[in-house]
Formats: sequence, C-alpha cells, structure tokens
Amino acid sequence: MDFVVLIIAIWLILTAVAFTVPVTVQGMRVKRANSVHGPLMRISSSAPCELLIPVKDVMPSQEEALTSLLTQSHSDYRVLFIVESDDDPANEMLDRLCSRHPRARKIISGPATVSCQKNHNLIAGIEKLSPETQVIVFCDSSNVADEDWLLRFTQPLETEPKQVISTFRDFNPLSQTLGGVCQAIYAAFILVLPRVKPLPWGGATAIHRRIFEELKIVQAWSTTVVDDLILGNALEQYDIPLFLDTANRLGSPLPDQSVAGFLSYLDRQILFPKFTHPSIWLAALINHLNLTAATFVALVAGLILFPAGLIGPIAGWSSWGLIAGEALAALVLKRINPYRISRVKWLLSFFPCVAFAAFIFVQSVFRNDIVWHGKRYLVGKGGVVLSITPA
Repeated sequence: MDFVVLIIAIWLILTAVAFTVPVTVQGMRVKRANSVHGPLMRISSSAPCELLIPVKDVMPSQEEALTSLLTQSHSDYRVLFIVESDDDPANEMLDRLCSRHPRARKIISGPATVSCQKNHNLIAGIEKLSPETQVIVFCDSSNVADEDWLLRFTQPLETEPKQVISTFRDFNPLSQTLGGVCQAIYAAFILVLPRVKPLPWGGATAIHRRIFEELKIVQAWSTTVVDDLILGNALEQYDIPLFLDTANRLGSPLPDQSVAGFLSYLDRQILFPKFTHPSIWLAALINHLNLTAATFVALVAGLILFPAGLIGPIAGWSSWGLIAGEALAALVLKRINPYRISRVKWLLSFFPCVAFAAFIFVQSVFRNDIVWHGKRYLVGKGGVVLSITPA
C-alpha cells in the first residue's frame, strides 16, 4: 500500500512540474510581449492591403468591433465583409457600415456545398479582391483592434514578404460568467502551448498575395473544414516561415457567454486538429486527460482525505503541490489576459475549465463531425468535408 501511495505521489508531483513550469515560463515571455509592440514606422505609403472578414449573424458589440477594423491608421487598405445570404441578420448592420465607410464592401457568397461556410466565404472574398491589393489579412468578425493595429501587424511583410504573420485574440468576458471566464482561460493557455510546429490559430493572419496564390490555398480551402490549420499545413509543406505575433493580439468581447456557448466553441477547437493534425490532437488529449485525472485525485486527497487524516503526509502534500502548481499557472495565465477579470472568478473557473476540456476531449474520440453555425460537417482525413447537413 505504501508503494502505491508513493507512486501516486510521484505521479502528482511530475504532473505538477510538467504543467506548471512550461506554462509559467512561456506565460512570462508572452506577458513581456504584451506591452512591447514592434516599432511603428510612419511611412508615407504601405503596400495596399485588404481585410477579408466573414460574418454570420449579429452579436452584441459586433458593430463596434467591425468599426474598429474600418478606422485603422493604415494608409491604403480596404475591408471586405462576406456574408452567406441576403437574409442573414448581419446584412442590415453591414449595409450601414458600408454606407458610412467608403473603404468597406459587402458580398454575398451563397451557401457552401463542399467546404465549411467560412472557407467558402473566404474564397468568395479572394475572388473579389481589388487588383491593387498586395497583402491579404484574414480576420474574425468579433475582433476589436486599436487604430494602429493593422499597420503594426502588416509592417513585417513590407521588408520580408515571404513570411506569414499570425496573431491571436484575448477574450473579454464582459459579465464574467463561468463560460466567459473559461473561454478567456482557454485563449490564454493556447498562447503558452509549446510550439514545435507553429500554426495559425484564430485571431488574424496576414500574407502577401503572391505567396497566397503560389501556395494554392484556394484549392486547399475549397474542400476542407477549417481555414487557419489548413493554411498552416501549406506553409509547412512549402517551407514558408510563420511568425506568431503575440504582441499585436486582438480583443474579442464575450457578453453573457454561457457554459453551453463555451463548450460549443471548445468542441470545434478540439475537433479541428483531430482531422487536420491528428498527432497534435492525440498528444493534447493524452496530456490533458492525465492532467484532469491527477487534478481530480489531488482535489479529493488534498481537500478531503488529508484534512480528515485518512491519508498520510506524502500523499497529502503531493496533492497540495499539484493544486498549488495549477493555481500558480492559472495566475500566470491571468496576467496574460489584458482585461480586468476578477482574480477569484478566474481561479474558481480554472478547475471547471480543466474538467470541461476533458469532457470535450473524450467526446472527440468518437466524433467524425463538426457542428458550426447551424451546419453539421461530416469530416474525413485531412479535414476534407464529406457532407453538409443542417445541425
């Protein structure tokens, strides 16, 4: 029995070290980058740039977010909103924005039949690019940016056009619900993941038009279920460097995010790599389920059994070591997020977030479909869409 207890104690300690040390070290690096933007060169003209923004439905604060992308200090850029149909609720808002901002245009893409709707929208946007456009930026419709963001974000392409720039986003849970804070925690954790193979992942991506065309991304997107990870595969295949710009992240407000809403979001984030990068998905699944099991054992042992005198000090203190290590990592992740989120709510949401992710990971083992904006995509190897049906 003592030998089993010792093995469990060693397992908890190793799990604590394996989780806490990388998160803390990488988290401190990201935190330092938070307040250090790259030098902003006020040049008289920049390469003509076009933002492609797929839009679906209307979310609270979305018009404010889109306005921030229409009022950038970049000297030569346009914004193209792509919506699926004339009856989408976003149309009225987009027409209003286009009437106020000459740089904005809207196109109707029609429903997707062989790819996800987002990829279909982006391809429709590519087909409508202005002839002068040299730099393409793909950006989600809920992102908020400061007025110099686009200029800072795209300037590296002025001198090194053969690289691709990608950034992330921080979620701002406006009402600080459990679902909203969990989503903010998840986004911070994505920032600190070790990246043997850097990949675009949400937020925004900038690429020179010539490189985009040489990589044949339209062809790759035309039958697949996700945009950024498929782009990442092409970059790796053609040895195009990807720079992850953590200093110029975007903000994404989350008003009244529910646990169900967070789980729906997390479901897609975990399933996408299952089909496009199965080795990354499998490694993440194993590591996260190990962390979840160790966390459960530590909470029961450290908070119940040890205080009641039912286990000895070795098991008790190793349990507390894991709990303390996770709490430390959680606080490091909180420092990455730039918004004023209650420290207590962040800590109280961290352990449910671990459990929610484990639930989604287990589900993902048995899934071969992705539900997204009312559509169910049956997905095969490489992220290829096999069929589309209403969800």
